[in-house]
Amino acid sequence: MVRSFSNEQYAGCTGYPADSHVTIWLTMSRARPVERCPECGNVLKMEYVGPAEDPHDHHAHTSEDTDHIDGAHNYEEPKTFADFVRPEYR
Repeated sequence: MVRSFSNEQYAGCTGYPADSHVTIWLTMSRARPVERCPECGNVLKMEYVGPAEDPHDHHAHTSEDTDHIDGAHNYEEPKTFADFVRPEYR
């Protein structure tokens, strides 16, 4: 479990047992909090502990942004190893 005050957090995996592979950097976000190391299979999960609303979010939402208010885009996210973690382990 990785705690984060920001919307995105990077964590380095060195494998299990420790230092069994080079550091692989994994990116977790509030939208995608679970990531899995492609080398050793370790699973990391981000727990957001920051404020409910980000006071530093300076993105102005205009009428043109109504389709993308949640920041989503129009294409499907590529699948990663984190997509294959059993739901009971998330």
